[in-house]
Amino acid sequence: MATAAERQRRYRAHKRGDHSLCDPSRGCDGVTPVTGGSAGSGPAAPIGLGARGRRLWAALVESTPGPAHLVLVEEACRIADRLDRLDRALVDSADPAWMRFRANEGGTEVTVVVDRVLAEARQQAVALKQLVAELRQSARPARSGTSSGGVSGRGASGVADLSARIAARRGAPAG
Repeated sequence: MATAAERQRRYRAHKRGDHSLCDPSRGCDGVTPVTGGSAGSGPAAPIGLGARGRRLWAALVESTPGPAHLVLVEEACRIADRLDRLDRALVDSADPAWMRFRANEGGTEVTVVVDRVLAEARQQAVALKQLVAELRQSARPARSGTSSGGVSGRGASGVADLSARIAARRGAPAG
C-alpha cells in the first residue's frame, strides 16, 4: 500500500507528463507495458523505467546476447530516463532553477548563474552514448577470417574481435 506522500508524488509526476511512476495496469495512457518484443523474445523491462527507458529497452534487448549485457542495457535505460528528468528541469518555465540572474546594487551589471543541472545532463548524455556504443560493439558477431586464413585487422575492435583473432591464430599452422 502506497503512503499518501508516494501517491502525491506519483500524481504530481503524472500531471507533469512524467509517467515513470505510473502503473501500466491502472490504464494510464502515457504508459505502455513493454515485454521485450513478441512473446518469449526477450526479458521484460525492469520495473521503474520511464517511457523513454522502456522504448530503449525494447530496442536493445533484442540484440543483446547475454545476461551480463542486460545489466548494461538496464543502466542505459535508466540514464535515458534520467536525461528526460534533467531535460524537464532545464525546460520547465515555471521554475528555471538551473539558471538565475543576479544584478548588482546599481543595476548596471547582471550576472547569469548556471547551475550544475546542465553539466550533469551533458555528462549523462556522454555516458549514455558510451554505453550504447559498447552494447552495439559487443552485439556484433565476430569477424570471419580472410581468404588466407587470417583475421582482417581493419576496423576490428572489442572483445568479440579479440576472441576471433586468438582463435584464428590457434587454428593456423605455425609458420
